[in-house]
Amino acid sequence: MKNTATGPLASIIITNYNKSNFLLDSIESSLKQTYKQNEIIFFDDKSTDNSLDKVKNFKIKNDCKFRVITNLKKNKNFATYNHISAVTKSLKKAKGKYIFLLDSDDYFHQDKLKEIIKKFEKNKNCKFILDQPILKYKKKEIKKNFQYSLSKNKWPKFPPTSCMCFEKKTLKSVLKKISFKKFPNLAIDFRLAVYYSLILKQFLIHKSHLTFYRQVEESMDSKYIKYRSKEWWKRRQEAFEFLNLILKKNKMPTNKGLDFFVTRLFNKLISI
Repeated sequence: MKNTATGPLASIIITNYNKSNFLLDSIESSLKQTYKQNEIIFFDDKSTDNSLDKVKNFKIKNDCKFRVITNLKKNKNFATYNHISAVTKSLKKAKGKYIFLLDSDDYFHQDKLKEIIKKFEKNKNCKFILDQPILKYKKKEIKKNFQYSLSKNKWPKFPPTSCMCFEKKTLKSVLKKISFKKFPNLAIDFRLAVYYSLILKQFLIHKSHLTFYRQVEESMDSKYIKYRSKEWWKRRQEAFEFLNLILKKNKMPTNKGLDFFVTRLFNKLISI
């Protein structure tokens, strides 16, 4: 099916920090979208590798039209908040009706925008859509399937950040409500998933696998080994604290079940 440059404008926000080995894949996959009514915003969060040089050289060599934003000031000890800040700053420059988030070590299927925007336009009240990820390893790819459900802890299971797509106006409002400088282990995807799911009752997972989610050893999540690392237990504690803070602010019952108390106990033990 041939696509023309009509329809609502979509903004692809690519956030990068020291991912020079992968970032061209994310940019090229954005440029090759079959849905052509789009803009690309590349945000570099003060990388210390050659990311910026690589992007600028690619842009000149291929005569590409996309925006490059460079961050000059960041919090060295709060990587998750830096990511939130990168999206927030990029959003101020975005003109699209719909926002597609993309981490620079991931990349999109060429029909991603076309499929997701069709879904948005068909469901006019929808504010948040996720697609399914394809886990990209060095020698293999695995399609992972998510279905919407709340865990016993009340937070949803969800695909990663690069699978998240939003109606812009609502996203701007939500970011203001989740961007407090607390919970250094809680990434933007968890914060967004919780708020859209529990407060806005918006959580639509599209069945198609449209995002290649690269599995790299140096990723932010690599230190969170389930049950076996202190960082995992700290993040779990922060997840409960964030969840209950959001619920309390919206005058909803908080979650203090058995898992909450077990998590708090483990955190006390590992801090001794």
